[in-house]
Amino acid sequence: MTAPRDTRPGWQSPPELLFLYDLPLRGILSNAMSNMEIAKRFVDHWNETAEPPWDELDHDAVFVIDPGSFLAGTYRAHDGIRTLMRLTAEIFDEFRYEIDEWIDLGESILALGRIRARGGQSGATGMQSGAFVIQVRDGMIVSYRSYLSREAALEAAGLRE
Repeated sequence: MTAPRDTRPGWQSPPELLFLYDLPLRGILSNAMSNMEIAKRFVDHWNETAEPPWDELDHDAVFVIDPGSFLAGTYRAHDGIRTLMRLTAEIFDEFRYEIDEWIDLGESILALGRIRARGGQSGATGMQSGAFVIQVRDGMIVSYRSYLSREAALEAAGLRE
């Protein structure tokens, strides 16, 4: 694709801007939004809609849920993650992240905090400390790994308290 030309007399597109028309959108987004911003948008979007931001989730993304969780397992690609969303909705009326600390690990982001939930059938509310690591590549989330304890997440990230 070539850049559109401005036909106004005396005006010419600066050459350094012309290359933008040839880049894929994914590359532009990854430069425009940091991995930290992508991780924070994930939490905000989840808390508002109870789903991940599908447009920022790689089609082959993998979600791994802590073995001690109600929804423990590995969910692969969009279809698998949709299964996780359906199971979450069947068990919980409400499921929200509350993040106390964000740690930038470069290609990954570690979020430490808690999950606040309300049971769908019982209506019982509860809070569980937890953490997750989101890995971002080329502006897209490629993996999500949850932990039921802050200590396990820090250890997995190579950061001991």
